[in-house]
Amino acid sequence: MDPTPPTGLTPPTPPTRLARPAQPVSVAWPEDLLPPPFADGARPGLLDIIGPLATDPRPGRDVVVLLDGVGAGLLARHRALTPTLRGLEDRTTRVRTVSPSTTAAAMVSLHTGLPPLVHGVLGYLTHDPSSGRPLNQITGDSTVDPEAWMPEEIPVERGTRRAVQVAPAKHARSHLSRVAYRGWDFLGHGRGDRVEAVRTALHRAGPDGLVHLHVDDVDHAGHRYGIDSDQWRAALADVDALVGTLLRRLPRGTRIHLTADHGMVDTSPGMTVDLADHPHLQRLASSIAGEARALALRAVEGQGAAEELASGLRDLMGPRAMVLRRDEMLEVGLLAPAGTALSERVEARLPDVLVLGRDRWTVDDFSQRPPSARAMVGVHGSLTKAESIVPLVRVTL
Repeated sequence: MDPTPPTGLTPPTPPTRLARPAQPVSVAWPEDLLPPPFADGARPGLLDIIGPLATDPRPGRDVVVLLDGVGAGLLARHRALTPTLRGLEDRTTRVRTVSPSTTAAAMVSLHTGLPPLVHGVLGYLTHDPSSGRPLNQITGDSTVDPEAWMPEEIPVERGTRRAVQVAPAKHARSHLSRVAYRGWDFLGHGRGDRVEAVRTALHRAGPDGLVHLHVDDVDHAGHRYGIDSDQWRAALADVDALVGTLLRRLPRGTRIHLTADHGMVDTSPGMTVDLADHPHLQRLASSIAGEARALALRAVEGQGAAEELASGLRDLMGPRAMVLRRDEMLEVGLLAPAGTALSERVEARLPDVLVLGRDRWTVDDFSQRPPSARAMVGVHGSLTKAESIVPLVRVTL
């Protein structure tokens, strides 16, 4: 994790005002969670993959493949299932994703090169101050303009390369696509024709084009069945075969950059805390966003409500979770380096309290979620190595 951004990246436009100055870290950090991704000058490697390709390119074609949910630890433990990726181990490094370690926040960081505290996508569900409710960062809402929600410039918009996003047709005008992929052309693919779609995208992008492919098979299998399931292992093997086909069929000289947005751990009903069972805490929260491994809560109005909520959650969760108040989140470098400029737009979305699951524990208010949320086996969002460290493979065909 190089703390110095690579050359060729234009610094983002400064937000409207400064957050409080950086303070000495006063939070006792548990050993089982990685340090915050921006602590002590660190910079997650995920932020510097696409930006340089867009703004400081070399001649030739580049393809970025995002293997959703394939953490570096999971990949290392399942080498027997991934002969293609195993053969590329000498070209594989490990990099850090952002916090929360979830697709929406990671995808926007990957495509903008910006920390979540700057771009403002703070989790799968992010508090929307205009409605007072959580906004789904994948699907969005018809009342929310994605470009106003995330107005920061994307490197592809200021670069000279033609860039093509390859994804299922239903993603063409999704909230996340309109937030993360501005400046990219879109090419939809059907079931089973992703390789041909990437070949077509490369043709459209031209000899110096940039193509991005998002592969979400493993993530879906993990959420539904868990990472210790035959279905998950089959999905991983299929994705490895897809990578092998790409390596064989893409044009010679193509540079491939393969990474992931996050890893995953399995949970269970016995390791799940439901705030609906704790009404004395539930009534202190006006909005519950984030995800079950990184739950983001806004407190009701009233002096001391946020502190009472944080204290109550610490008592409830004990060693099962790390509970941070808003000032602590900013101080320790969880969402950006301490002292980062903070816009009014993003400040209004910040939670008052964040709960990061430890071990395999989750916490949520399932009375506000669909039944599928409680049934989820594979989860992510916290700061364990399994969730936060992802592979980066670079190979030229």
